[in-house]
Amino acid sequence: MTKSTKGITDWISGISMPSLMREVEIPVYLIHNSPDPDDYFFLFDFEEFVDRSSKGVFVRPVLRIYAGRDDFSRTQFARDFRAVFASEFDKMRSDLAQSKGKRGWLDWNFGIGFASDLVGSLVANLVLAIALSVGKKLIGEISLPRFLKSKSAEAKLADEIDRTKTLVETTLERIEITLHRELYDHAYRDGPMGKISGLDREAWPLPNYVRSHLQQGKSGAWW
Repeated sequence: MTKSTKGITDWISGISMPSLMREVEIPVYLIHNSPDPDDYFFLFDFEEFVDRSSKGVFVRPVLRIYAGRDDFSRTQFARDFRAVFASEFDKMRSDLAQSKGKRGWLDWNFGIGFASDLVGSLVANLVLAIALSVGKKLIGEISLPRFLKSKSAEAKLADEIDRTKTLVETTLERIEITLHRELYDHAYRDGPMGKISGLDREAWPLPNYVRSHLQQGKSGAWW
């Protein structure tokens, strides 16, 4: 057994969730580019999450997804959302890597120091799993015998990432979408208005940064 393989074996044997503190909502805005229900991009507001994590706190993230319509393909949405969230989360952690001291989710790496890109991907997907309330299920279902078959440490870690992706995407297909009036008006700006049932008339006005992105048509994050 190589040193790196032993490291990941020891990690899997003793893996446990950190103690999670107060819930922190991560608002996500799904913005449509055109009348096509499957043509959209995401904006993630990580501000409070970053603020809490920068103080060394392992917060319990909670997703709140706002959109103007919800008649898009849930399967494609789940794949797109998980991939973009993981990418933006890793980018956020990378941009903040120079910070010092304990930073909660921002620098958690399970105590192993190899294959850092894979570890970062697993952390991003694990945070998303926790936000979807399937984090404990994910940890509880880790199969030690399967995980310890004759593969490299990196390959074993990649297997766990793939399993995490599958669980997360399955859950995302059923997540509740909050219809926001401003995003509704934007989504149907070029044609007949869609259904208005389920519209949250009490939703807060969109943040200014979201409004400034409505016409840009590209995915991105803000924090």
